[in-house]
Amino acid sequence: MTGQIPDTFIYRGERYDMIGVRGGELVAPEQFGMTPVSMSSACWRGFYVTYELASEGLFLRELVLREEDDEYKPIDGVMPVGEQGEKAYSNLNVRVPFTGKIRIARDFIRGRYVHMGFQSPTAYKTVHDVTLEDGMVKDIIDRSNEVEKLREEIDKRPSVDDLPGLAGWIDKRFSLDMDLE
Repeated sequence: MTGQIPDTFIYRGERYDMIGVRGGELVAPEQFGMTPVSMSSACWRGFYVTYELASEGLFLRELVLREEDDEYKPIDGVMPVGEQGEKAYSNLNVRVPFTGKIRIARDFIRGRYVHMGFQSPTAYKTVHDVTLEDGMVKDIIDRSNEVEKLREEIDKRPSVDDLPGLAGWIDKRFSLDMDLE
């Protein structure tokens, strides 16, 4: 298995990985009349997205997609570029009216990479929870210190193979829930 390509958020000029979401999906190809299919073992869902958190709100900036029938449709008047298979919609300016909470992170710790699903908060040095209402930022909480303490606790635990809990661990790897661990 392979770690999944996360969605990206540009915030204050920095790139962050989205590692959690609560409140529904932000953007999906189905909203634009397209059906994604798996690109590779690193992208089972068939697409990944770049957003920007700006003072004017949350915007879709790029969508990379592999469309089921190879029938790509315009998004905000933009057609994708690429060879057969996955194609990229770039330079988008689509406002996203998402209401909910996202968890974004940067400064990935390579030694904490997990070869399955999405990476956990403890795999990053910088972690923020962002609350949005109709695409506007309402609150940002820096969770970095809390995650660092959790990482220290995890490092103290003995390493034990827990085969009865394996199915739950696998489900958790592909979840973008807002639990810290």
